[in-house]
Amino acid sequence: MENSLRLLGVLAGGDLSRDLVQRWAEGADRIIAADAGADLLLAIETVPDLIIGDMDSISPGSLASGAEQLFVADQDTTDCDKLLGQAAQEGHPSITLIGVEGDLPDHVLATLQSAARSELDVRLAYRRGVGWIVKPGRPRRLATKPGRRLSLLGLEPCDGVHLTGCQWPLKGAQLGIQKSTSISNRTEAEQVTVTIDKGAALLFIEYPVEEMPVW
Repeated sequence: MENSLRLLGVLAGGDLSRDLVQRWAEGADRIIAADAGADLLLAIETVPDLIIGDMDSISPGSLASGAEQLFVADQDTTDCDKLLGQAAQEGHPSITLIGVEGDLPDHVLATLQSAARSELDVRLAYRRGVGWIVKPGRPRRLATKPGRRLSLLGLEPCDGVHLTGCQWPLKGAQLGIQKSTSISNRTEAEQVTVTIDKGAALLFIEYPVEEMPVW
């Protein structure tokens, strides 16, 4: 990450293996868990620095873990919104989220929407790689290896999309739900670069499990 502080946000999606959760947690300088995200950490005997949320789905074990707790009852915001808002209040410029997949599509989509709205530089850790939110003024230049899966999905209507370092590059393209997408692309260089002039997109690059976490 560009910032030297490795801030990890933990949501409740039960997608990552315990080994990967532990590796991400061990590499973090500060950990904020959103509600039942603390239970993912309890399973690896790790206590977050802070638990935030309305505490409606967290286990008694996590509540009794000794972690600092911040109760936020606002039902108009998701647990992810609360977590990202707290990170911004603390002055962090960037964050990596884990527990973002799970088996509920509404939670998966809501997390992407929260990440796209956030003023933070947000990355998302998946089982098979890492995703980055791309916005105007935040170019992504990412080290990788040739032959890896790459996808670029518009979360909002995107204009002026440039993508290099892959099999099917983009130049001044438009992306969005009702426009085109770039999925199952392939990296062809040691670096991938993405810029957009308008909108917000998710860039996903596949990484082998043995190379993660990729900070």
